[in-house]
Amino acid sequence: MNASLRISVFNYLLLSMMLLRVSTSTAQSTHRIDSLLLTLETMKEDTFKANLLSEITKSYMVELNNLEKVAEYSNKVFVLSKKINFKRGIAVGIFYKGFFHWSKGNYVPALYYYKQALKIMEEIGSTRAVSYCYLNIGQTYSDMGNTEEGLNYMLKGLKIKEELNDKIGLEIGYNNIGNIFMTQGNYTKALTYYLKTLRIAEAENHKLVVSYAYINVGTVFYSQNKMGEALVYFKKAAVIQEELGDKSGAGSSYSSIGNIYWQKKQFNDALSYHLKDFKIKEALEDRQGAALASHCVGTDYFGLKNYKQALFYQLKSLDLSEQIGFKRGFVNASGGLGNLYEEEKKYEQALKYYDQMLAVAKQQDYKEGVRDAYSNQASVHRKLQQFEKALQYTELFHEAKDTLLNKDNFKQVAELNTRYETDKKEKEILLLTKDQQLNAKTIKQQQLVRWGLIGGLGLLFMSAASIYRRYRFKQKANLVLERQKQEIEQKNMLITDSIDYAKTIQEAVLPDIPEVKQLFPESFILYKPKAIVSGDFYWLKRFQNQLVCAVADCTGHGVPGAFMSLLGYNMLENVIKRAPATSPALVLDELNTELISRLSHEHKKESVAHGMDISLIFIDKTSDQLQFSGAHNPLYIVRNAELIELKADKMGIGFTKDGKKGYTNQFFQLMKGDMIYLFTDGFPDQIGGPNRKKFFYPPFKELLVSISQLAPEIQRNKLDESHVKWLDEKHEQTDDILIMGIRY
Repeated sequence: MNASLRISVFNYLLLSMMLLRVSTSTAQSTHRIDSLLLTLETMKEDTFKANLLSEITKSYMVELNNLEKVAEYSNKVFVLSKKINFKRGIAVGIFYKGFFHWSKGNYVPALYYYKQALKIMEEIGSTRAVSYCYLNIGQTYSDMGNTEEGLNYMLKGLKIKEELNDKIGLEIGYNNIGNIFMTQGNYTKALTYYLKTLRIAEAENHKLVVSYAYINVGTVFYSQNKMGEALVYFKKAAVIQEELGDKSGAGSSYSSIGNIYWQKKQFNDALSYHLKDFKIKEALEDRQGAALASHCVGTDYFGLKNYKQALFYQLKSLDLSEQIGFKRGFVNASGGLGNLYEEEKKYEQALKYYDQMLAVAKQQDYKEGVRDAYSNQASVHRKLQQFEKALQYTELFHEAKDTLLNKDNFKQVAELNTRYETDKKEKEILLLTKDQQLNAKTIKQQQLVRWGLIGGLGLLFMSAASIYRRYRFKQKANLVLERQKQEIEQKNMLITDSIDYAKTIQEAVLPDIPEVKQLFPESFILYKPKAIVSGDFYWLKRFQNQLVCAVADCTGHGVPGAFMSLLGYNMLENVIKRAPATSPALVLDELNTELISRLSHEHKKESVAHGMDISLIFIDKTSDQLQFSGAHNPLYIVRNAELIELKADKMGIGFTKDGKKGYTNQFFQLMKGDMIYLFTDGFPDQIGGPNRKKFFYPPFKELLVSISQLAPEIQRNKLDESHVKWLDEKHEQTDDILIMGIRY
């Protein structure tokens, strides 16, 4: 069977908010809980009893994984704490209720309870508890498919964990943020966060967390078709989890190993491992895990041509995913069912499932799901001899595949893993070197004693003193050098981590792709910062029947440009919110005034050193009329292979007009099919090519006209390819690049 028919499954492992389970036996855990229950009977109703109830609840959750007891005792914590007005106990009881529902896959009530607990913890100032609330809320949003909101809450929780130097919390935060980037197909960012988890867990000897990190690192390699590397990490994880008695984790490792065998078309072996995982997840009442496992079992039966069993497990996966709102599981199961109907030549039913697979995958920005949906659509249309559609979906498939498996992604992932392995080897070599130095020193001392006995005690003492002084001098010099090296490495790491964090904040501020697609269904955005963060930004909003869109280029790039872009974004939003019905020209006038007012010194309303170039459009959906005003940045409209340019005013935002009139307002009557392009100067000003010159605007216009009839997603990739080709691996990117294309 064609491998593209299978939806890639990776293990979405979550760490609980509590200290992870240690390898205690069930009998020991039961004995401990029995002792706590006996103590409970003799206590009066006060805060001590509430705290003991909380400890019992935690024990049922962490040590015995008994969710029904978690529900029972979390309610007892809540009732008693409410009775004695113990706010912290009330919050803890509510939090455990949320954990119970989350474990059952009931995300809506889980979110409700977590937010109630967060509110109380914030009121009483319990910072550590607040951070756990943020992390669990973020994870729940992510499970519901809202990765944007999930990432926002997780970053809030992670910030507190970093301030507290809470190792367990950092492991949880880094792991779960890695999961979000993995869902989005950003393997480099995912691996970065997984390795952060792994380094902390190894240093703290948290073996179970190490095993989870191994699976996630292996999953990155699996998603890039590096099966050998992936299998090494999966087997290492399974060994640790079996040793610790972690059934859930071992099940996920079995599933990962099964995926490797599936790729090798060893379907019987794959089925054996996937069934192990499915039985474990069902026994633990882990509906999300069972949904993923059931899909895997279904694909194994499909490979074995046992279509009756394949249909049973795929329908079970779809049903479980719909029950708990698990969007990724829904995408996987839809693809599996489509595969079955396609194999049976029931093409209409196959397309129905592929359509819903593609729609939900796009909605969740699940890139692997989108890629496989395109492949499935192309396959059915070829069999229906609808070759034009088959070609269209094949091109989209290759575009999506190339995005996930681009050279840079492969290279960066390989470099990160090599750096991690090298760090481990260096530590081992350092320990070995110290042992060798100690042995050498011992031998030398023995030789000195022997020669001292022969040559006389006086010569012995003189030689020993001289050697000792030289040794101390070298030791001190080495210590100073090592300390300086560590300080430089730490500072570099802090700077890089800070800039990465700034990028995350900047990306969170900008509208996400689903929001853009909601306003402009046929559109694309090519966004390529020169450094990690960018001085370019885009902004869009709907006001009744009017759509407003802006693309801006702030002074500078990198960190200074990013600060200016956040300031510009905020000011533009404030100006438009104050007067949403005004024209683009009036908005730019007011934006110019506000920027000068904010950045000029000593109350002098003069031109400032930092400003921005901007294109701003209003589109009236009722009359199909476009209004445009630009500060340095023009607007291009391509109609029937002809480019129309609306020129911008020759003055940027942040400069006085020197007696000139305000910005010009221009009108244009749109027609269906018009392609609108807003952009900054980064692409045409890019230096490259054989003669090391700028790309320039005339070739840029020709390029836009040549691609204007293609689908927006393909246009974006064509522009990106042209930019990479112009760089030719010999030149660096000279400025931030931002291009937005909208088909009306």
